Amino acid sequence: MAGKLKYIDAIPVRQNKQDFLIGVYSIDNIFKFTKYTKRLIVGYDEQEEPIYNKQIQRNIENSRVQKIADFLINDPDATFPTNIVLHIPAEVIKEYVVDNDRVKVFLDSKVQDEIEKVNGDVFISIIDGQHRIRGIEVAIERLKLDIDSLLKTLQKGGDKTLREKLEYYKGRLSDLLKIELVVTFFIDKTLEYQAMIFSTINRTQKRVSQSLVYSLFGLDTDDTPQKTALEIVLRLNGHNNSPFYKRIKLYGGSYDKNYTPPLSQAAMVKSIVSLISENLRESENDRYKKRKELLTRSVGSQKPLPFRKYYAKDDDAIISDILFYFFHEVKETFSTDDYSLWEFEENNIPSNILHTTLGYQALLKILVEILSKEINLPDLDYKESKKFFYNKYLIKIKNIDVTDTNKYSFNQRGKKYFELEMSLSIWPQLNSDDKRVIALQKLKSGL
Repeated sequence: MAGKLKYIDAIPVRQNKQDFLIGVYSIDNIFKFTKYTKRLIVGYDEQEEPIYNKQIQRNIENSRVQKIADFLINDPDATFPTNIVLHIPAEVIKEYVVDNDRVKVFLDSKVQDEIEKVNGDVFISIIDGQHRIRGIEVAIERLKLDIDSLLKTLQKGGDKTLREKLEYYKGRLSDLLKIELVVTFFIDKTLEYQAMIFSTINRTQKRVSQSLVYSLFGLDTDDTPQKTALEIVLRLNGHNNSPFYKRIKLYGGSYDKNYTPPLSQAAMVKSIVSLISENLRESENDRYKKRKELLTRSVGSQKPLPFRKYYAKDDDAIISDILFYFFHEVKETFSTDDYSLWEFEENNIPSNILHTTLGYQALLKILVEILSKEINLPDLDYKESKKFFYNKYLIKIKNIDVTDTNKYSFNQRGKKYFELEMSLSIWPQLNSDDKRVIALQKLKSGL
């Protein structure tokens, strides 16, 4: 770690009789005075050495850290516009100098000396932003390892793709080492006050609507699973003959108070993405990949992803057609000559499980089972969908009474009941060890 950071230069801010400082620092400089640590300092002894809480550790979610690292490595436009919040104890302040509209906080040399040690003391603690700081650190570590690995591989020879990847990783590492963050510093506050700051920051944040997130993905000019899924959802909702016509509540849409569509845009998009990408984290990584790269799967992955190959081959229309025709036949399956239980019209109140997101999810699981058993899917149209989905599969669930809301209640239990009974109706049990039968018996007995 080159160079010493002798002081922190910042702008003083006053809010409601409380003072704090704001500055802008590169991550390289931030790592000279703080880093993520599990240990929690609760005070200082007479020699101004830190006293740690032996019972409490400030743990972070590794999955969240890895997602941040993925974001930084894969997205050249990645930014963190919100502040990192740090605390500087009086014990490490040598001098506090006010110069017009600036403040310089001169630090004891032990701040950086300890940071450079493997298990040294971290005097300037992170009140809010531990995941971001650790995520950046992990991203830098991963990039350095990837660069070393590629350099060794290329010494033995390598193609153009590997060299391009090496240059990309070098560029990302250079950018990350220079990335600047807005930092808020609180000076010599009690542990209780620090806890109050953290609580206030995180309690007052409003969670961003997932539907808004997916709408923003729809503005992306690049191909992504999220954008593809959103476009499919919009087509299904807008086609007059679609079983999902005006059945999906779109973000920003205006709806009559007596009719709100039963499915949300976010739920629909998420369900389609989940059949393209391995998991939520991988779906974020897949945003930065070319479609054809998704023809490969993670080693050992067993999750059914029936839509992945169509996305990878740029056949989005097939995904749309499969959903269109399958659920069209579902609608026909639960219909009489003049009425369909699929229709949802009365007073915004679902009358059966088909009118719920849970019912949609259960039916989608049956569709995935069907697709996993069909190696060669025919070119579907209205006529072929009847032959393929209804005559072959859905006719076997026609007698299920979806109006029985005691059995098919609008909760996870009802959803599981619906899934299992549909599955067993289509593919009857072969032996007494059938896991579906055992699960159904547990549901019936209330276990």
